[in-house]
Amino acid sequence: MNEAAVERRLAAILAADVVGYSRLMGADEVGTLRALRAHRSEVIDPTIASRRGRIVKTTGDGLLAEFPSAVEAVACAITIQRGLASRNVSIAEEKRLTFRIGINIGDIIIEANDIFGDGVNVAARLESLCEPGGVCISRAVRDQVRDKLLVALDDLGEHQVKNIARPVRAFGLTPNAIAAAPDLPQSAGIAASWHARARMLAASAVVLSIAGAGGAWWLLGAPMTFPRHAGGMAPTAAPVAPARASIAVLPFASLSAEDGSDYFADGLTEDIIAALGRFRELSVIARAGVLNYKGKTPTPADVGHDLKVRYVVDGSIRRTPEHIRVTASLTDTARSTVLWSEKYDAEPKDIFAVQDQITRRISGALAVRVTSLELARSAAKPPNNVEAYDLVLRGRDLLGRLTRSNNLEARRLFESAIEIDPTYGSAYVGLGRVHRFAAIQGWAQETVETLERAADLARKAIELDDLSAGAHALLGQVLVQFGEYDRALDALKRAIDLNGSDLEAYRGLAAVLLWRGDTQGAITAGEMLGRFQPDLSEPDAFHLAMAYVLADRGADAIRILRQSLDRNSAEPNTNILLAAAYAQAGNQPEAERQSESVLNRFPLFSREGFGSLLREASQREKLGAMLKKAGL
Repeated sequence: MNEAAVERRLAAILAADVVGYSRLMGADEVGTLRALRAHRSEVIDPTIASRRGRIVKTTGDGLLAEFPSAVEAVACAITIQRGLASRNVSIAEEKRLTFRIGINIGDIIIEANDIFGDGVNVAARLESLCEPGGVCISRAVRDQVRDKLLVALDDLGEHQVKNIARPVRAFGLTPNAIAAAPDLPQSAGIAASWHARARMLAASAVVLSIAGAGGAWWLLGAPMTFPRHAGGMAPTAAPVAPARASIAVLPFASLSAEDGSDYFADGLTEDIIAALGRFRELSVIARAGVLNYKGKTPTPADVGHDLKVRYVVDGSIRRTPEHIRVTASLTDTARSTVLWSEKYDAEPKDIFAVQDQITRRISGALAVRVTSLELARSAAKPPNNVEAYDLVLRGRDLLGRLTRSNNLEARRLFESAIEIDPTYGSAYVGLGRVHRFAAIQGWAQETVETLERAADLARKAIELDDLSAGAHALLGQVLVQFGEYDRALDALKRAIDLNGSDLEAYRGLAAVLLWRGDTQGAITAGEMLGRFQPDLSEPDAFHLAMAYVLADRGADAIRILRQSLDRNSAEPNTNILLAAAYAQAGNQPEAERQSESVLNRFPLFSREGFGSLLREASQREKLGAMLKKAGL
């Protein structure tokens, strides 16, 4: 059978990102989101459309777009930065939304409306090199625009950027150069207006949301024959008190020449985060909360301000088949003072000892500042074979970019790791997560059997290593899916006892406390999860927002749901719950408007099924009454 041909084309790629977005959100979430939406709808999106660009995807604080012309891409960037600078004049400096923009031209791969390849990666790296309010372009783009746009470009020299073998020559447009640039002529031949284009994109989003809604069956309340407890203990609060010292471990930089070596640096970062989380006196930002810093070089003060942490760890890893060099440093963000730094040279088989030394040294440096810091061996139980560890890191990397194909490849890697080392608990945890994801995303033919397999793998991992927080967290998450709320709570509390900063444990805890009836406990766990991972995933935001709605905190639910919709406006459960939140908050016009949108976009919605996982009948009735009040 012939494989489908890979679609490629040459394009100009624009990557944009808000400077200090986490700091702005920490200071004023509602105001920042409102300003960002206004900038997008009134300046950025219409300008991209007018220059024949296509927005490929957006994140909470940035976007990626492609253009058929480098000239159009640069003209678009200049127009956007000029427009945003004009809007910022009347805004206090600490509240301004300032963008960096990077542009590259190159061959890209197109897959399911997304784009990939070195051309895209270089654009993202150029954005990180850019001056706030400016534009940074590659030499290929400069060659295309130098005789067509009368702008003053600064030669920024060559830069060795992450994952790109050859140095990249960068050219910059400062904010002053942008302000001094002449007016740029508009594109000709655009067949449709911006508003018509927006309507078309919105219609496409509805089709995609309906096509992809199968992965959310358990939230929408589709009937399944899971065992449930008829009664149960009264809800109890879970141990979610914050630790006294806060720390962020930034993604370690991979300096290796070999392609695809990022996964090893990412895996080492994740393991150090997990190891530090074993210290109950430390509050450790989860890996997902620091991913935005990957490939960037923020100052310790910026990280401390954005993530509200006092300490930051950063480092790099250079790996060859025969040798590993790891550098790491610990910095006090309040004073930008390096408390400790060290370089480790080791053979690949000694990577576990290197990791343990790093964790111990960091703990020792913090010991004089944190009362009763437990100086114990915190590294996870290492496998007997370094090759199995390597396979598990590759599998984790794929699970962090969840797609059906990545999930299948991760399954192969975890199974290979188990074949090499049948005693390696982390490999069983990884394989269990593969099966759980397959079940909840609708990728498995036999959903119940797939979840049971995930539970068996979690129990096997616990049998091999009872101190594995990840194994207990996985078991708890699967038991939530089965409606085994009390047993799930026990497993998740055990995971948090082992690692007070485990992201997966808090993720499952927020869900089980919500469905079990402990609304305040779910809020506490959800807010703690937000502390570790500032940008909550859609399911996590949904759980916290539903708890807010049931606790009569509609305004807080609206804030969380609007943030989630900024990332994915087509997600059905978020849209449905937002209608109930508006009704709970007393905003009937917005509730009715949101309900009308839901009924138009998701005609199969059932009020009776929504929230059916809530164990307390009174809570199901309360949620149903709010949906009815909203017009659903």
